[in-house]
Amino acid sequence: YSIIMVTHTLQQAMRIADYVVFMYLGEIIETGDAQTVFHHPKHELTKNYLSGLFS
Repeated sequence: YSIIMVTHTLQQAMRIADYVVFMYLGEIIETGDAQTVFHHPKHELTKNYLSGLFS
């Protein structure tokens, strides 16, 4: 089964998602395995958004 969940609660997304998509202004900017994207983001906007999560 697949579920599409839109959230701004990153901790919740990390806990339940296997795969994530980050969007900015309606455009996809980064996708991938949740753990990889959360811990090693490639896009600068994703890095900035996540910067407070693990500090």
